[in-house]
Formats: sequence, structure tokens, C-alpha cells
Amino acid sequence: MKQYNSWQSYKRLLMFIKPYKMRLVVAVICMALSGASNVVVPWLIKDVIDKVLANKDIYTLNLIVIGILVLFLLRGFFYFGQKYLMSFVGQKIVNDIRETLYRHLQTLSLSYFDKHKTGNIMSNLTNDVTALQTAIAGNLISFVQEAVILVGSLGSMLFLYWKLTLLTLVIVPLVVFTINFFGSRLRRAGHDVQGKMADITSLLEEAISGIRIIRSFNREDFEIRRFMVQNDRNFWALMTTTKLTALLTPFIQFFAAIAVTGIIWYGGMSVIDGEMTAGALIAFLIYAINLANPVRRISEIYGDIQKSLAAADRVFETIDTEPDVKEKPDAIVLPPVKGEVEFNHVSFAYDKDHPALTDFNLKVAPGEVVALVGPSGAGKSTVANLLPRFYDVTGGSISL
Repeated sequence: MKQYNSWQSYKRLLMFIKPYKMRLVVAVICMALSGASNVVVPWLIKDVIDKVLANKDIYTLNLIVIGILVLFLLRGFFYFGQKYLMSFVGQKIVNDIRETLYRHLQTLSLSYFDKHKTGNIMSNLTNDVTALQTAIAGNLISFVQEAVILVGSLGSMLFLYWKLTLLTLVIVPLVVFTINFFGSRLRRAGHDVQGKMADITSLLEEAISGIRIIRSFNREDFEIRRFMVQNDRNFWALMTTTKLTALLTPFIQFFAAIAVTGIIWYGGMSVIDGEMTAGALIAFLIYAINLANPVRRISEIYGDIQKSLAAADRVFETIDTEPDVKEKPDAIVLPPVKGEVEFNHVSFAYDKDHPALTDFNLKVAPGEVVALVGPSGAGKSTVANLLPRFYDVTGGSISL
């Protein structure tokens, strides 16, 4: 299978968003505002500790309580907007990709369908395309939200105490290395999962369409064993991706724990020395936790996108397949003909090592009936397939 660059594949997917960019812009604004609400809460808690509790300020306490209620009311409104709009955009993009793929399949030569199982083609149109919705819609929502929380939390931490922020950022290189390490492996595992699912779909298509033959020759047990083998292969392919995802998250969480413990120790010493207020430390700690969660979620999103891009590779490989039978740039429209058909020294091979026809000549007059007689594999069906140009001849010509 052809391998595509991750960024190029994702950029190519995003091209399908263009017709719905206005809805996407509104959805991203809703996402950003929803994510920003998480950044405001720690400031309110800081004021509760440093102003309300320290000064016994009931008026400020009432304002903060009302502010929290209004904040979460607005957050609910923005959440609905992002969820509905992104679902709309995601579903439309999946529909467009599936239509593009189906249109392209209609242009491909019969040789493509000879080389690919029907079940694999069906899986391409169903399982692979559906997997792309996760990459485009679901993960985009999470990524924008978590990115806003990440940037907002980091900015607030720098404002509160920049020295402690620099200490927290020591773990960033470790996180980046871990994400890259697992990301490449998750994409390879995703390729395997999509391939195994296509094999199951292909097997099902063959078994169901050929059920009369299976029953006639009493092959039920054989088909069950075939299905069990493919089903187990799919299971273990899925378990590989699960194992990689399950390993990635604990690594990120452990690095986050290192940062949090460093904040508690250094921040506690700073409060004791009078360099920070208790409220600022609590707010800083909440921001650090806010920082850890987006890092963890973004790492999970990255893994999910890598698995989804494996499906994108399979879809784009089909879309990029060129038909074998092509019209010439200066091809003319067929004028009215009498119906006389002539094969002139025609040669043809489905593959170069096994010629189906060699120097074949035939002339049929309008209204004439000709019977082709011969054993299986002699080329009777090939002659019939070449006449409507399902395939191009490899030698000679056919004329009307």
C-alpha cells in the first residue's frame, strides 16, 4: 500500500471542509469560548481565597457566585453550538468523501475490480470513510478546546509566577518525544486494523453471496473456520492499537505528576517565603492541572488522528488510482456506424506472463451471427470484453 505523509493526508482531508467553512468558523468560536471558560474559574477561586476569605468581603463573594452561574450558563450555550455545528460539518464531509470515492470508482477500468475483492472495495466506502469523521470532526473539537485551555492556562501561569512556570515546562521535551514515539506506531497499527476489517467485509460478501454453493457442497464448517481466523486477526490488530494507546496515556500522566509535585514543593516554599499568596498558589496549581489534562488529551487526539489517517491512506490510494482505459485528448464522438466489427491482429494479456489472445483476427458483417467455441480459458470471454472496450488491447486494433 502507498504510504502518505501524515500532514499531507490531513491537509487533503481538510480541503473537504471548504464548502462549510462559515459553519466551521462559528463552531470554532464556540469551542474557543467554551474552552476559555475553564481558564476563568481558577481566577475566581484565587479571589475567593485572597479577597473574600482574607477580608470577609460578602459583596465580592456574591459577585463571584453570580459570575460562576452566568459563566456555566454561557458555557452550555457554546457547547451546544459547537456540538451541533461540528456534527453537521463532519457528517457532510463524510458524505462528500464517500460520493467522491464512489464517483471515482465508476471511472475505473474493469482491471481494478478484477484485482480487488468486492468486500475490500465496500469496506473502503463504509468503514474507512466513516473512520475519517473521527479525524475531521470529533478530534478537531477536542483539539481546539484543549489548545485554548492549554494556551490560556500557560499564559495565566506566566502572569502569576513565571519562575514556577519555567520549572513546569521542563517536562515538555519528554512529552513531545513520547507522543512522536507512539504516534508512528499507532499509524502503522491503524493500517493493520483497517486492512483486517476489509478482509472480514470481503469474506462476508463472498460467503453471503455464495450461500447456495456453500450449502450445496456442505462447506458450512469450513466457512465458519475461515471467519473465525479473520475475526481473531482483527481482534489482535485492535488489541495492538489499544495497547499502544493505553501505554501512551500513563506516560503523559506520569510526566504531569512530576510537574505537579514540583509546583507543590516550590510553590509551597514560595508561599512560606512570602513570594506568593496562598490563593495564587491554588490558582497556579489548578492551571497546572488544566495544563496537564490538555497535554494528555492532545496526546490521545494525536493517536486517534494517526489511526484515522490510516483509513485516509486507503481512501486516497483508491482516489489516486488512474483508470487503465483512457480516452485520447483528441478522441472524436462515434458517428453512426453500420455495425461491421473487425479485430486486426489483436493480442491481449490480463498479466504479461499469461497472454489470453495472440494475433487474433475476426471480421463480422452487420446482421451476421458468429459463435465462438473453445475450452475454458481459450479467450471467448476476453473477445466479448474487448469489444465494448472494457480493456485496451495490448497489440493490434479493434475497429467499427
